[in-house]
Amino acid sequence: MKTCDTPPVEQAAPSAAASEAFDCLEALWRESEQHLKWDSPFTLPGWIGEWRHAFAPAAAPWIVSVRDRGRLIGVAPLLRDAESVRFIGSTDVCDHLDLVTSPEHGAEFCDTLLEMLRQEGIRRLDLGHLRPDSAVMTCLVPRARLRRYPVELSQEELLFELGLPASWESYLERLDGKQRHEIRRKLRRLGQNAAFAFRLVLDPAGVAAAMDQFLELFRRNRPAKAAFMSAGMEGFFRSLAGRLPETRIGFLDVDARPAAAVMCFDHRHTRYLYNSGFDPAFSHLSVGILCKVLSIRDAIARGLKTYDFLKGNEAYKVRLGGRPVALYRCRIDLTR
Repeated sequence: MKTCDTPPVEQAAPSAAASEAFDCLEALWRESEQHLKWDSPFTLPGWIGEWRHAFAPAAAPWIVSVRDRGRLIGVAPLLRDAESVRFIGSTDVCDHLDLVTSPEHGAEFCDTLLEMLRQEGIRRLDLGHLRPDSAVMTCLVPRARLRRYPVELSQEELLFELGLPASWESYLERLDGKQRHEIRRKLRRLGQNAAFAFRLVLDPAGVAAAMDQFLELFRRNRPAKAAFMSAGMEGFFRSLAGRLPETRIGFLDVDARPAAAVMCFDHRHTRYLYNSGFDPAFSHLSVGILCKVLSIRDAIARGLKTYDFLKGNEAYKVRLGGRPVALYRCRIDLTR
């Protein structure tokens, strides 16, 4: 296992792949965050590290880096199981995963990665969930097919995302007339019945403190949510919130009481709606949906470009303007 040291340019061979220690992932991110596409928050070192600690402490991660004349051009965060590899993470808490590279070096990175995997005795890649614009779908799959490796793709899930305009009024105008009317009606009714405000907690200390209230509201929604939030899952949520500076907790306060909450991640101009909860005592005021609406309004005000509702085909995502994006599973056979 190599160390985290970056090799001198004059000593590095072109397109050299190497196995890195898991603890090197943070250093690889710092080295390359400006020139590689760490687009998915689920590939960030903090996320991967907390997932491993919570769900797979005995697993042996396999971090593959590829350099071109000393410059890092790609990272593959993998788990190996005998002759098969998959991404570090699981689909129940990681909505989409990917390789880390750039369009300029994607082909070179994928070719080098495939060759290394084959030489290491890997026979199968089983990768998912994948966005259509992921490096796996746009680069690894074509490069594998050029090598005549059998590739199997299957649609597994849908996520919904929303392109954000420059203003709140522009967002409302994009909705169909019925939904625009419903949002305005719900906000008006809420204001007529109570004093309300949306507040976003951003600072790490505030986020850590806000997790108590968020988890309480999350568990109040439905028995299924309470069952999902086991002690182990709660530990993961809390650790994740403490580790990732991208974490945001948004509250809809009604008469100075937290009535609904969203847990989001703001990463590279996108707000990811990870989970939510509300107090059923305020359900007559539609606080659950309005907290999400006000989170969208806040994202617009902060200049974000996309609102990602993440996985699941809940009807509200379409009503709030979300557009479906397919998520795929990819299997590549390297035994041909």
